[in-house]
Amino acid sequence: MEERERWVLWVPVFLGAGIALYFAMPGEPPPWSGLLFTLGVFGLYLLAGDRLPLRLTLGALLALGMGFTAVEARTTWLRTPILQRPLGPVPVEGRVANVERLDKGVRVTLADPRIPRQAPDLTPPAVRIRLRPTDAAPPAGTRVRILAALRPPPDSPEPGAYDFRRSAFYQGIGAVGFAFKTPEVVAPAPVGWIGWVNDRVVALRELIASRVAERLTGAPAMIAIALLNGEQTGIPPDDLQAMRVSGLQHILSISGLHISLVAALFYFFARAALALWEGVALRHPIKKYAAAFAILATLAYMMLVGAQVPTLRSVLMTALAMVAILADRSVLSPRAIAVAGILCLLYQPEQLPGPSFQMSFGAVLALISAYEVLREPMNRWRKEGGWPRRALLFVGGLCLTSIISTIATMPFCLYHFQQVANYGVLANLIGIPITELWIMPLCLLAYVAMPFHLEGWIIDMIGWGCEGILWTARVTAALPGAALHGAALSDLAFGLMVGGGLWLMLWRRRWRLIGLAPIALGCVLAPLTPRPDMVVSGGGTMVAVRDGGGKLWLSSSRGGGFEVETWGKRDGGEGRPPAWPTVGTDDGSLRCDSLGCLYHPDLYRPGPARSGGARRPVGGHRLDPRRPGGGLRQRRPGDLPRAGGRLRRPPRHRP
Repeated sequence: MEERERWVLWVPVFLGAGIALYFAMPGEPPPWSGLLFTLGVFGLYLLAGDRLPLRLTLGALLALGMGFTAVEARTTWLRTPILQRPLGPVPVEGRVANVERLDKGVRVTLADPRIPRQAPDLTPPAVRIRLRPTDAAPPAGTRVRILAALRPPPDSPEPGAYDFRRSAFYQGIGAVGFAFKTPEVVAPAPVGWIGWVNDRVVALRELIASRVAERLTGAPAMIAIALLNGEQTGIPPDDLQAMRVSGLQHILSISGLHISLVAALFYFFARAALALWEGVALRHPIKKYAAAFAILATLAYMMLVGAQVPTLRSVLMTALAMVAILADRSVLSPRAIAVAGILCLLYQPEQLPGPSFQMSFGAVLALISAYEVLREPMNRWRKEGGWPRRALLFVGGLCLTSIISTIATMPFCLYHFQQVANYGVLANLIGIPITELWIMPLCLLAYVAMPFHLEGWIIDMIGWGCEGILWTARVTAALPGAALHGAALSDLAFGLMVGGGLWLMLWRRRWRLIGLAPIALGCVLAPLTPRPDMVVSGGGTMVAVRDGGGKLWLSSSRGGGFEVETWGKRDGGEGRPPAWPTVGTDDGSLRCDSLGCLYHPDLYRPGPARSGGARRPVGGHRLDPRRPGGGLRQRRPGDLPRAGGRLRRPPRHRP
């Protein structure tokens, strides 16, 4: 009862628990199960009367059921057909719904495609095709024909890793591919008003990108485009990795840093302009007019850069703050993020398992919780000093914000990316002021100047700021020990850390410190996460095995690409594991000859010698180099080893 006002903060937590339960299920549940459970719990809640513990328990179950029902309903509603097998080259015809600039070339999304030899009910609602580097993007809204090879969206590289196919399913994309020829424009495609608005927004993004490309080149151009229209796909991989290692990648994601600055600038400019009009300033609430104008400005900015999870969360929280001004009330920040979380989860429940949702809400919740405790001491310390103390407080605030964000997002970084930026505080001390005080105000000025073709010098100045961010990222990433690498966390360790962190941040009384116990237990379990002895690619073209010392070895030094890099990173390394020697590993757990390899993780580890010095194998895997990628066959219990690790069947005993 002492923290009754904090109960509402747990509603999005149990909503998320229901969504997580849905994605953790081994198979698709009946489409009516979530709704039936939710209605049943709601009926019991109405009958609970004044029994508070029972009502709280049923309320938590009701929120959990609503989350499960929301994601189940969205999955049932979409039912995106996924291409079952590779096709092509085939002429694919569809309407250009989105255009994305890449490091090399352009990628387009075609809506309402027509694919030869594909039944209409099995045709995906959208396909994504990468054009040739020399081809220009067709205008948004036109219907084009592209000779392309299509395949199903890529699956998860490893169980527990990011699931690209699931993400594509919820985006309505059932196939991906690449083009063989230049797209042929068939005709403008008739669409409804929603499609017309989407086409105009995509065309505006392309216009902004082309204006930037006229003045800037390379990575600074791509960073400027990311901040102006929300496209992050064109940043070169090396520079993107430097941004990750340095802890500056959040600058590329349009979130609270950008949205709050846009809202603040439009709010103060609108209020200052109205204050100059004496008749309006004396007779009308110009503060409320400015708040309404700031809401419209942030919504327009979100439409331009895209409604990604961090952007949507920031817009919702900013809008709530402005609505509080309109209603002459103060907004409670924890409740604001709770409302934003509820709306995001109900609108796009499939975003919960992704790193963007988790890191965005985790960082903001940690900052709000920390500054709730520190607000009064910091305000008192500021009032008692002059400008030197305020300047020191500004720098200290940047450091503290970066430290809190880094600690709060560390479990998510290790779980999804297996690395943590060690020098994030140092990099953000330079990167955040450049973004807040230089780049973002110039971006808003560029929007105003573009209709008059006066944006050239402004884009040049934005490029200077982007070069400063890139320089900071590269220098920081090159420092010794710039990133902490670790193996992927288990679901149990990750859940304990997140659950303990929520308990610590959502309560205010001393019992919140109980949350430190599951956090500590999660940290203890983190290095104990078991890793597989063998990993096989989906197509069977690559195999990785673990030797007796715990090191991962690949069957080939070439091929695999992103998939095998993911194996290495999730195993605690920095990238692709090495290829195993042609004779196998030194400890004998993998033995190879010209015919194949025999692998068993515990087979030839050092131990007591037996009749010849080698342990007799009791099972294992046969790796055949004559098959693609090394091939794989489960060893049968009756198989016995011969010299060099080859297998033979024991002779049959005839009567």
